[in-house]
Parts: sequence; structure tokens; C-alpha cells
Amino acid sequence: MTDFIIKNGALKKYRGKETKVVIPDSVKKIRRRAFIDCKSLKEITIPDSVTEIGRCAFICCKSLEKITIPDSVTEIGTCAFKGCRSLKEITIPDSVKKIGGGTFWDCKSLEKITISSSVTEIGTCTFKDCESLKEITIPDSVIDIGERAFEGCKSLEEITISDSVKKIGGFAFFCC
Repeated sequence: MTDFIIKNGALKKYRGKETKVVIPDSVKKIRRRAFIDCKSLKEITIPDSVTEIGRCAFICCKSLEKITIPDSVTEIGTCAFKGCRSLKEITIPDSVKKIGGGTFWDCKSLEKITISSSVTEIGTCTFKDCESLKEITIPDSVIDIGERAFEGCKSLEEITISDSVKKIGGFAFFCC
């Protein structure tokens, strides 16, 4: 527990060097930059008590391979997983309505994304430079795809976009 700095249910900072981390059940929010640049972190378990993953919470955790976002999470902050270059697969739970800008930017190994049918918006640069992403299905619930959302997804071979999408931002699929 000494590796965690927790205040009023918010995980402010992780100071450990473990490869597998289990966040304590007492945590309700993961604050911004809580795990910034944790180079050795490979796997993290987030408890059902967590409702919010803050801005840049896991930014540049280059070895992070596995994370499960529980259904209790309703908000994922901007750039939360930016630069997690070893992350291969992610599932966005039904509780999340919006995937913030830059959330998975530069996740070079990301191959598979499952977006729940509750998501209505994919923010600016959300999947920018996810070079290994091959296919994605945008659920019917999505009405807005932000600018540069999939820019640089060089391996993207198949994308399914429903008629419900009302807005696709500029350069959303540039260099695909």
C-alpha cells in the first residue's frame, strides 16, 4: 500500500516498480498522471469502485500490455492511455459515453478495440497513430467522430460506420 498515494478516494500517484498492479478497492478515481511513465508496468487491475480515469492517467506506460476497464467507469480522460505502446487490445465498457481526445494516441501495438453501444462520441485524435489497428466497427450509438480520430492508422483495412454518424471531423482517416 505504500506504493499508492491515495487521498479522499482518489489515487494521486503510484510510486512502485511492479509489473502487475492491483489498485485497492478504496479508490474511486484515478487522478491525472497517476501512473505517468511507469516503464515496468505490464498489467493493471482496476476495481469496480473506480468511476473515473483521469487525464493522462497512464500516459507513456510503454510496457502496459493488459488493462480491463470495469463497467463502473463512466469517464475516461483526455490522453489517458496515450503512448501505451505495448497495449494490444481494449474494450470500452457500456458505462462510457464519450472516448476523450487522444485517449489511445500512439498506442502502436493496439490491434483490437471493442467500442460499446453506449459511446456517442469519439474525440479528436482518439486513435491517432495506432499503427497496428486493422479493423474497427463504429457502433450505431456514435454520432460524432472527431478530427484526426484515426489518423495514421496505417494497417486499417476495414471500418464500418453506421448511418447514425452525423459528423466526421477533418482528417479523421488521414494516412490510413
